[in-house]
Amino acid sequence: MKARLEDDPAADLADGLGHGRSAVADFDAHEWSVMLPLALVGFFTNYDTGLLTLAAPDIAAGLGVSVAVFGIGVAIIRLAALGSIATLRLADRWGRRTMLLVSVAAFTAATGLTAAAWGLIAFVAFQLVARLFLATEETLAGVVLTEELRPDRRGSGIGLLGIISTGGFGLVAILLLFADATPLGWRLFYVVALVPLVVVAYLRRNLRETRAFGAAAAAARLQESWWPRLVPRDRSRLWRLAILFGLVGMLNTTAFFYAAELAQDGYGWEGLFTVIVFAAAPTTLTGYVAGGRLSDRFGRKPVTVWAVLVFGLGAILLFTEERALYAPGFFLLAGADAAVQAVRTAYISELFPTEVRATLASFVGAVNVAAGSFGLALVGVLAGVVDPGLSIIAMAVACTTAVVLVRRLPETVGIDVIEGA
Repeated sequence: MKARLEDDPAADLADGLGHGRSAVADFDAHEWSVMLPLALVGFFTNYDTGLLTLAAPDIAAGLGVSVAVFGIGVAIIRLAALGSIATLRLADRWGRRTMLLVSVAAFTAATGLTAAAWGLIAFVAFQLVARLFLATEETLAGVVLTEELRPDRRGSGIGLLGIISTGGFGLVAILLLFADATPLGWRLFYVVALVPLVVVAYLRRNLRETRAFGAAAAAARLQESWWPRLVPRDRSRLWRLAILFGLVGMLNTTAFFYAAELAQDGYGWEGLFTVIVFAAAPTTLTGYVAGGRLSDRFGRKPVTVWAVLVFGLGAILLFTEERALYAPGFFLLAGADAAVQAVRTAYISELFPTEVRATLASFVGAVNVAAGSFGLALVGVLAGVVDPGLSIIAMAVACTTAVVLVRRLPETVGIDVIEGA
């Protein structure tokens, strides 16, 4: 039998994928009581996100507008995520439990009201509120897991949350098959989204305030000001992460958008593109394991660097416009995207002290969203002069080069977040 190297990432990744039962057993009862309701919240977060893309033609037709006009509405809705900086600032002042309850309830109510939308303007208005609190609960879920899971299980827990959450897109795909055959039509999508109200009731009874926030409050470290006070060290860390993950967000949004266009319009692969998307599911799950479980073992820094490098490589392969490289590039892109999401959540939460953790995590997330919209607009504006594929390759080069910003950041795996980063 071949001996296993002590630090073998490939073998450890195989363990994570092949021994899921032992990985699940790694969490104790308290950790599961925190993870399961947050996993359901994450599931419906992805479900709501998937509706605006996968179900766009059905919703647009139901509202009596073209897909192009509906797309403008979706672009406006995306920007609501920027407002989560304010709501997550409250999480650093009032507590994780309070804001998580408020955000899940508000998101569910706004999503349910969307089912009653009488036109595009009403739809956008309700979804603006839903997206604001969706972004709030998404970031807050990562913060709560970081503060409540054991240090050597944080990445694994966040990765598992990501794996479960991807099922939200699958539910959208299933409902698409028969939504039109029901009296509700597209409105059925948003009636189903009322399920998280059950989570609110559960969290209200069972979720306690995190130990890290309780310790910060007891030590009088909480900041009442709206603008967080940062020491120079934290300010430097924040800008390094904002630049890196801003470039990742720019590449992410643009690459996935134009990947669909290249396959369907450029190559005429309408059916084949759907097959490729479904075939990418195993690489996505692998990415969550790599970004979570492997970062617990080998560290946040190296996994962040490698995930971003692979993400950039996937984009370059995809947009060389060599048909044989499209599927490998798409698989790398999907897997690395999942890895980046998992490790980013853990790394950002561990780098900053409790009293500003949620605020700064939301700031980096907002930069990621804004940069994605900017990248999409930039490629569109330059399309008449520069081929979109070339523009995206340039973004990929910039993104991979930016990993040097991680060099001066500390390793955080295993840190005690109750004491502070």
